[in-house]
Amino acid sequence: MINRKNILVFCARLAEVYPIGTVKYAPGTFASFIAVIIGFNLITSLGILNYFFITCIIIFAGYFLCEIHISLYNKKDPKEIVIDEFGGQFIVLFATIQSENIFYNFMSLTLSFLLFRFFDISKLGPIKKFESLPGGLGIMADDVIAGLCAFLVQCAILTSLNQKMLIKLI
Repeated sequence: MINRKNILVFCARLAEVYPIGTVKYAPGTFASFIAVIIGFNLITSLGILNYFFITCIIIFAGYFLCEIHISLYNKKDPKEIVIDEFGGQFIVLFATIQSENIFYNFMSLTLSFLLFRFFDISKLGPIKKFESLPGGLGIMADDVIAGLCAFLVQCAILTSLNQKMLIKLI
């Protein structure tokens, strides 16, 4: 029989992107790596607009899933919650280059991963302030801002190298 507790545990597992959030070492980094692989496959197979909607759903649903996880386990920012890494990493992938050359795609994806992890771990500038927001909002917001910072830096790097990106800045 399905009861309220089972539904809450299921939602908490979704916040962990179970089993990814339960890995012993560096679950956030592992989640970001998996997000790059999944995100790149989604963006290339579904197109940029559908990918945008999926990213928005992950970010907004992530907030509620984080709130459920926090209330269920009574932890402020548990390391096993990794849906925020998916949201932030998916944002950076909008700056992935558009190329038939697999080497350029690989380098672009690597740059996306490294830039996001740099901003997510270092919490430079406003990122640290967003992390201090209460509950699920703080968990998701710092990664979204880290993703946006990494996106802007990657756009600048790729533009300076005359690469075509999947999304163009106005």
